[in-house]
Amino acid sequence: MFEKFEPTPQDPIIKLMGMFREDPRDDKIDVGVGVFRDNNGQTPIMQAVRMAEDRLHDQQTTKAYVGLAGDEVFNTEITKLVFGHDADMDRIRAVQTPGGCGALRMLSDMLYRIASDRKFWVSDPTWGNHYPIFRQSGFEVDAYPYLNRESKTVNVDALMEKLSTLGKQDIVVFHACCHNPSGAELQPGDWDDIAKVVAKNGIFPYFDMAYQGFGNSLEDDAYSIRTMAKEVESMVVASSCSKNFGLYRDRVGCSLLLGESKETADIARAHILSNARSSYSMPPDHGAALVGLIMTDPELKMNWENELGEMRARMLSLRNKMSIVLKEKSNSDRWDFIADHRGMFSLLVLTDEEVESLRNDHGVYAVAGGRINIAGLKDDDQLNRFADALISVTR
Repeated sequence: MFEKFEPTPQDPIIKLMGMFREDPRDDKIDVGVGVFRDNNGQTPIMQAVRMAEDRLHDQQTTKAYVGLAGDEVFNTEITKLVFGHDADMDRIRAVQTPGGCGALRMLSDMLYRIASDRKFWVSDPTWGNHYPIFRQSGFEVDAYPYLNRESKTVNVDALMEKLSTLGKQDIVVFHACCHNPSGAELQPGDWDDIAKVVAKNGIFPYFDMAYQGFGNSLEDDAYSIRTMAKEVESMVVASSCSKNFGLYRDRVGCSLLLGESKETADIARAHILSNARSSYSMPPDHGAALVGLIMTDPELKMNWENELGEMRARMLSLRNKMSIVLKEKSNSDRWDFIADHRGMFSLLVLTDEEVESLRNDHGVYAVAGGRINIAGLKDDDQLNRFADALISVTR
């Protein structure tokens, strides 16, 4: 049977991880893999998560299934975190999923049941897994303009021009904040304009919210979604707790939808649950239970928000330092954009040869195109060595 299979290409980031592990150099630098790291190079368990785990251990009395929709406390709290406390909760529904990827897939599978003839549009560039997830659901996927590769800023004019040509046959995927892989951000005024065009043309908005709290603040990072929700009748959001709660391996995500009415929201949610039943059946409980505990306990929530703020400050500090160091070493403002980007990533727009030279000649591992994880750098010594390597390969 299995001899009929053709070999599949290895995921480039998984391949990069393997190459890094096998590299014997002591001074190698990993700015490729998308996980937050602290000053010691570790991906820490957040203090609030540790405290919540102790409480869960003492309080939990069963490992029975929670249900198709998952932890309803978690669902309620993520809804408020994403849409805000003043949102129209009668029209919003949430379903816990196995990670943000699970949320993306459950939502696209649900949409395919009623909109298989529509086309998905993702930003150019976008997170590499968007294409296979949406295509696996059955959709045709194309790209709309996003990054100006010369200035490393959002090409707002080209984006708006493209959106003006789209309509009711189109589903447009937006990065809510901290764009992956570019790091280039739309401003609040841009989101105001986008929401109006989307509503006017009847475009269906689909948000990927993977980094809430990693950009400017929990509230500011949700501006895009909350602005859109005020303009449109319906939309969906895939939310992830991997980054802002550090729950990568616990796979904690949430599919959220805004319906035209309470009735349509209920029906749409039922279709997500139907897809879940035939896929993974019940979502994992542990991570979502931790989030629910943290979000409903004032002490734990304050602890979490403070530590999240420290993580965000570390990334912003590294961005500013890197921009200054590169400016001094290169005697150029070529890399100033790094300080203006937000989140973990920046796309340096490097050639394949430059990325290969970084890896082979300097032990610096970056994703193709030059996407770097700012939070992958441990200290000033690594930052300086990274800067020297980058300048060397881009002269």
